[in-house]
Amino acid sequence: MSKIYKKSETLFRAFTAFVYERKYAALILMLLCTAGLASQLGKLTIDTRDESLFHATDPALIAYNDFKERFGQDEIFIVALQPAQGLDKDFFATLRRLHQELENTVPYIDEITSLANARVVRGDADTLSIEELFEHPPQTDEEAARIRKLIDHYPLYENFLVSRDRSTVSVIIRPLALKAEPEDVLAGFEQEEVEEEDAADRYLSNAESMEITEAIQKVIGKYQDPDLKIFFSGSPAVIVTLNDSIRRDLTLMLPLSLLVIIFFLTLLYRRLSGVVYPVLIVVLSLLSTLGFMALFNIPITSASQILPGFLVVVGIADGVHILTIFYRNFNRCGDKKQAVVDAVGFAGLPVLMTSVTTACGLLSFVWADIATLAQFGWIAPMGVLMAFVYTVILLPALIAIFPVRQGRGGIVAIDSQTDTLFSRIAAITTGRPIAVIAVFGLIAIISLYGVLTLRFSHDGISWFPEDAPIRIATERLDAVNGGTTILEILIDSGRENGLHDPDFLHRLDLAVARIGKLEAAGIRAGKVMALPDMLKETNRALHADQDEAYIVPETRELIAQELLLFEASGSDDLEGFTDSTFQTARISILVPLGDAVLYAKYMEKTEEYLKELFSDASVTMTGKMPLLVQIIKNSITTMTKSYTISLVIITLLMIVLVGQIRIGLMSMAANVVPILCVMGMMGIVNIPLDLGTMIIGSLVLGIVVDDTIHFLHHFRRAFEETGNVETAVRETLLSTGRALFITSMVLSGGFFIFTVGYMVSNVRFGVICGFAVLFALVADFFLVPALLTLVYRKAA
Repeated sequence: MSKIYKKSETLFRAFTAFVYERKYAALILMLLCTAGLASQLGKLTIDTRDESLFHATDPALIAYNDFKERFGQDEIFIVALQPAQGLDKDFFATLRRLHQELENTVPYIDEITSLANARVVRGDADTLSIEELFEHPPQTDEEAARIRKLIDHYPLYENFLVSRDRSTVSVIIRPLALKAEPEDVLAGFEQEEVEEEDAADRYLSNAESMEITEAIQKVIGKYQDPDLKIFFSGSPAVIVTLNDSIRRDLTLMLPLSLLVIIFFLTLLYRRLSGVVYPVLIVVLSLLSTLGFMALFNIPITSASQILPGFLVVVGIADGVHILTIFYRNFNRCGDKKQAVVDAVGFAGLPVLMTSVTTACGLLSFVWADIATLAQFGWIAPMGVLMAFVYTVILLPALIAIFPVRQGRGGIVAIDSQTDTLFSRIAAITTGRPIAVIAVFGLIAIISLYGVLTLRFSHDGISWFPEDAPIRIATERLDAVNGGTTILEILIDSGRENGLHDPDFLHRLDLAVARIGKLEAAGIRAGKVMALPDMLKETNRALHADQDEAYIVPETRELIAQELLLFEASGSDDLEGFTDSTFQTARISILVPLGDAVLYAKYMEKTEEYLKELFSDASVTMTGKMPLLVQIIKNSITTMTKSYTISLVIITLLMIVLVGQIRIGLMSMAANVVPILCVMGMMGIVNIPLDLGTMIIGSLVLGIVVDDTIHFLHHFRRAFEETGNVETAVRETLLSTGRALFITSMVLSGGFFIFTVGYMVSNVRFGVICGFAVLFALVADFFLVPALLTLVYRKAA
C-alpha cells in the first residue's frame, strides 16, 4: 500500500505541475465547459407530483393512469367559501359570479361543480329533466330560503358542496386527466411512422397544474372580503404550493449557504484568495451540475431539492483540505508552485478517496424504487466528482495566475492556540482509550433505542409550516367536510349491464352507507359517492319527489329504464359513476389528506369489507390514495437497499484504501456511530422517515467517512515516520485537525442553514445532517484515535 500511496502522490504532483504551467488554458477550458452547461439552466424545471416518484414501469402508476383514462381525473382543486352572514341571497349571488368567472378563465378544466350548478332532478312518470340548483341568483330572502330547502333535500351535496353545519360552501374544480389531442390535419393520408411520444406527456404536467392554480388564485383574489373567508386546497394545489416552496427555499438557502462558507473561510485563512478560490470553484461546479440536469430533462424534485445546498457545502471541503496545506507550505518556503504541487500531492489522494466514498454513498440510490431518488443517485455523485475535478484543475490555475501573500494569521497559522487543544485531545484518547470507547458504546446503545422507535411517513401537508395558508385551508376542509383527497374503488360485476341487477345495486347502496361509518387508524370518510345516490335521486323525482321514494328501484327493468332516462336528460354525470357498458361501478370516497401510512390500514379494512360483500365481483382500489400507499412501500425497499449497498460498498472501499481489513472495519464502526446518533435522535424527537429524511443515512455515511479517510491517511504517514501511536495521533491532529475542524464547521453550518427554510422538511433535513457532521467530528477526534491506540499497541 505504501507504494500505491507514493505512486498516487507522484501522479498528483505531476498533474498539478502540468496545470500550473498551462494555467490560462486550464482556466479557459473550465470556464467554457461551465458556460456550455450553464446555458441550459433555463430548461431546468421542478416536479413534485406524486406520479414523478414512480418508474414508468411501476404497476401502481400504470394502474393509476389506466383509471384516469377510463374515468377521468380523480384529483380536485377546492375553493371553500365561509360567509359571515350564512347562505343568504347576497352569498348565492357572489357564489354564482365566482363560479362563472372560474369557468371562463381557468384553463385545462374538465368540470366545475358548486351549489350554483348542483344537480336538481325533476320528473314525472315518463320524463326526466336535470336542472341547476339556481340558474340565476335569488332576488329575495324567500327565494334564498327555497334554495336552502332544496340543499337539505339532496344528501349528495352534504360534506361535498356544503358542510354539514352549512358554514362552508365548496367549489370543486376537476382538471382534465389528459391533454387535448391536437387535430390531425393529415388524417386519412399516408404518413411515415414516427416515434411515439412519451406516455407521460399525455397527462397534465406540473406546468399545467401551475397555470390552473395561478388562474384560480387570480380569480379568488378578487373576492377576498372581511365577510367572506376563502380557503384554497386540494391535492394538486398542495403539489403546486410545494413547487413554489422549493423554489423559495432554494432562492433563500443557496445564498445563505455561501455566506456561511465565506464566514468560515475568512475565519480559517484571513486572506482573499482563501475565500474567493473555493467559493468560485464550488459555484462553477454547481452550475455545471444543474446545467447537466437541465440538458437531460432531469427536474428538481421533492427528493433532490436539497442537492444544490448539499453540493455547495460538500464541494467546498475539497478546496479547504488542499488550501490548508498549501498556505502552510507557502508560508514556509515562499514558492507558490512548489507549495501547491506539494499540497495536491499530499492531499490529492485522500480528497479523491473522500469524493469517491461520498459518491458511492449517493450512488446507492440508483437502485431505488422511488424514481426521483434513482435520479438523485445519478446526479448527486456526478456533482460531487465534478467538484473534485474543478478543484484539482482550477485551484492550481488560480494560484498560478493571481498573487498570494505570505504570513497571514487565522486558524491555519502554525503557532495557533488550537495546537494546545489538539494536543490535549491526543493525550486523552491515547491515554484512556477504553474509557473513550466505553462512552461511545453507551451513546450507541441509547441511540439504538431511539432508532427502534422510528416510523415511516409520507405526509406532504406536514412539510409546510403550521401557519402556511395551504395547510390551514387543507386542515380546515378536512375538519368541516371530512376530506380533500379521494380514494377510488372500482367494482367489476363481470358482465355487461351487471349494474342493472337490483341485488348488486342494493349491496352497492349498503356499501356506501357502511363505508361512511367505517374507521381505521383515525381515517374516516367525509363523503362516499356512487351510482345508487344518483339512481335514488332519479327514482324520487319520478315518484312526485316523495322522500319515501329515495331508494334503489326493486326491478331490473325499472333500473334500466331510469338509467336510460337519466342519460337522455342531457346530463353527463352518469359517466362519473360507471363505464359505458354498465359493467363496472365506481365508488369515490372523500378522505382527509394525511399520512399515507394510515391510508394503508384504512384501505385494507375497506377492501376487506367490499370483497366480502361483493364476493361475486372484482374489487380494485385505485386513484391517488393507493399511489400514496405504494410510495411508503417503495420507500421501505429503497431505504433497505440503499443503506445496505452504501454500507457494503463504503466498507469495502475503506478496507482497500486503508490496506488492512481490521483497520477498515474499525474505521467503519466509528462512522456508524454518528449515523446511529442522528437516527436515534430522530426517533426520540419523533421525526419520521419520509422522502426528506430517509436519504440521510446513506448520504451522511458518505460524508462522515471523509474525515476518517483524511485522519487515517495522515496517521499512516505519521506512524511510519515515528513508530509511536501517541505521537502519530498528535501529529495527525496538529496537521490535519484544523482542516477537519473547519470543513466540519462549514458542512454543519451549511446544513444548519436549511433550518431557515420555509418548509418543515428542509428544516428537519438541515438539523439532522448538521448534527450528524458534528457527531462525526467528535468521533474522528476521540473514537478513531482511541481505536487506533488499542489496535497499534496490541500490534506492537
